[in-house]
Parts: sequence; C-alpha cells; structure tokens
Amino acid sequence: MKQIQPLIIILFLVSISQTARSQNNTSPYSVIGIGDIERSYFDRTTGMANTGVALFSNRYMYQSNPASYSNMDEHFFNMEVATRFKAITYSGTPVNSTTEAQSSDIQFKKIALALKVKSRWAVSMGLMPFSTSNYSFGANKAIQGTTLTSPAYYEGSGNTTQFYITNSFLISKHLSIGVQTSYLFGQMLQKETIFNSGGVNDSDLVTSRNLNMGNLYFKFGLQYHTTLSEKTSLFFGATASPQTKLRADYSLQVQEGNSFLITNQYYKNNFFILPAMYSGGIAALLNNKYTLAVDYSYQGWRDLKYQGLSYELVNSNKISAGFEYANKVKLRDGGFFERSFLQAGLYYDESYLKINGKQLTSYGLTLGAGFTPLRGSASFGVQGGLDIGVRGTTNYGLIRENYTQFNLTLIYRDLWIPNKLKKFD
Repeated sequence: MKQIQPLIIILFLVSISQTARSQNNTSPYSVIGIGDIERSYFDRTTGMANTGVALFSNRYMYQSNPASYSNMDEHFFNMEVATRFKAITYSGTPVNSTTEAQSSDIQFKKIALALKVKSRWAVSMGLMPFSTSNYSFGANKAIQGTTLTSPAYYEGSGNTTQFYITNSFLISKHLSIGVQTSYLFGQMLQKETIFNSGGVNDSDLVTSRNLNMGNLYFKFGLQYHTTLSEKTSLFFGATASPQTKLRADYSLQVQEGNSFLITNQYYKNNFFILPAMYSGGIAALLNNKYTLAVDYSYQGWRDLKYQGLSYELVNSNKISAGFEYANKVKLRDGGFFERSFLQAGLYYDESYLKINGKQLTSYGLTLGAGFTPLRGSASFGVQGGLDIGVRGTTNYGLIRENYTQFNLTLIYRDLWIPNKLKKFD
C-alpha cells in the first residue's frame, strides 16, 4: 500500500491538469447552455453502451448508480484512471472547407477511488467531466436598426467538472442504496468578433463574455437483485437527481482594435438550472458468464422553458442495451476469478436541443474488452471501449457529426489495511 501512494498522487495531479485543458474537438451544438453533457462514466460499462444502472461487481466500479459500491469486497480499495481519444468528421451545408470537416483529440477523463470501509458501507470519490463547450463558426450579424449585415465570428470554450463523494449502503442481502454528493464547477469563455466592413482589422469589435459556475449536485441510487435459479439472476436499478441551480457569475470585456471599451465588468449574477434527471435499468446474469442489460434515462429540460430565436430546450431521452461475456475460472474455494471479458452495445439518444424545429438525435454501436493479468489481493486490470456513432443531420440547415472514440481505463486493486489482514490468493 505504501509503495503505490506516490503513484496515486502523481496520477491524480496529472488527471487534474489534463482534465482542465480545453478540448480540440469542436461541436456547434455546444454553444447552447453548458454545452455537451458527458454520457460516459469511463468504467466497466463503456463497451456496453454505458448500460449499467442495475449492475454491480465485487471487483469493479460501476459508477452510473451510487448504490453499486456497497457490493464490493470488504477491506479492498479500487483505483481507476481513464483517458479517451475522439475523432469527428462534419458534413452539411454550413461546412465549407476541408479544414473545418474534422477534428480529434486525446484527454485524461477521470480518476476515481473506491473503498469498502465496512461490510455494509462503501465510499468512493473522484474527479470526472460533466459537460464541455467548444465551438467556432462564422456568420453574418444583422446591424440593429438597418437592413445591413456585417461578417462575424463566434468561438467559445470551457467545461464543467464534478468532484464527487459517494456513500453506498447495503440495506439487506439483496437491496442497496447510495447518494453521490458532487460539487460542479466550471468556466466558459464566449467570444464574438464583428469585422469592420471597411477591411481595417485593427478596428474590429471583440466582445468576450466569461462565465464562472459552481454549486452542489446530488444523485440518489437504488439497486435490488434476486436469484431465479442456480444459473439465472435478475438485477434492477434506478437513480434520480433533483433540479439544481448552479450559481453563475458573468463578466464582460469589449475591445475595439487596440482599445478596451469595457474591461472585466461583472454585469450579471444569476443561476443556470439543471433539470431533474432520472434513469432505470434491468439486467440478467446467465450461467455466471453472460450479462444482458437495458437502461433508460430521462432529463426534463422542457420544464426550464429556455429558448432562443431558432432553438429551444426539450426533454431528453436515451435508451441503451449491452451484452457481456466474461471468461471466468472456478477456484478451489468455490469462487470464480475473471480473466477477461468481451462486450457489445447499442444506444439511441434524443438530445435536449431542438434546432430549426428538429430535435437532435444520436445513435451508435460500442465494443469493449478487458482483462486482469494478475490474481490475488493486489491486481491490475485494463479495459477499453470503442464507440462509433452519429449525431445530428444534414437536413434543416444542421450539421451531421460522425464520431469515433476509444476509451482506455487502467485499474488497480489491493487491500487497504494490509497490516491487519492476511492475504490469500
């Protein structure tokens, strides 16, 4: 335990620094609200289309449901560090050059720890992305009071991150509950450049808006499982997050050429509201090797009554399904050790954005695999997931995004009080 503490600290600091950087991937749809909300937990479920509300494990973290940690092995701790590569190609009428038609990046995405403190109580903490905003595009801006327009350029970047602490409790042999307490924090920069129609670059008007947000955010979870026969088990899960207000401070800077007309002026102190969010899932384990799972999630954005000239926020729905095959060997004590697993999944997601009368949708296929090279009290694991999908459409004047992303998660597991317990392989 003492030997790996420096490694944990190093990975934690690297993860923080990498997570704080802006992404190179751009999306015109992230201009609205707090941007694209992250749908992945970068955990065991990535190859199953992130389907895992009902799932848990004694050796792995399932992070979509706060209740899942209570079923982990007692007196063990788990650590997971994840990274993701993502490449996007864009198509549609607004895309007018080869350089604008693609983007890619690679980033560290999370660090998470979980401890089974007592037989009925587990704790987890970590740092994960919540949303990302990164866009750039040009358009003509109408000059107020006239029929004229002026060329303009819009760009923005930023993210919202969650630092969370989860407490998970085993109420009975079959029932678990949990609560995740997160602090959401983030910063976003939005810049508008109106070009001088006379062609004098040093008189362009640049307006920069800076937004800082933060507040507590809660997520509650419940899981129940039962055994139908010696070879069949069923699992049920549900989560809920109440409507949350994020305190938002806005500042403004206006520059014309080399002259600053307004500098860092705070012009608004308000709230950005996150809607109530719910999810439910069901899963079956067959012959202790085959897992089938289905999830449904809902976000009530329409209740916020937020809309603009050509867009509005609507309720979001997502359904996903996943399959897993686990290669397990039976041990002398009657238990099982998992050497590797293979996964596949499908998903369909209705976004909270409705633009030009069309609600954005995304759909895709996922594949995943993982293995644990060592068996015993201390073990390392590697798991990866591939996601190939499509978001948006080329109709209605919109942009279609074809994306490919690969997640890689490294796992370390060991006794967390080795001086008091004996190790058995």
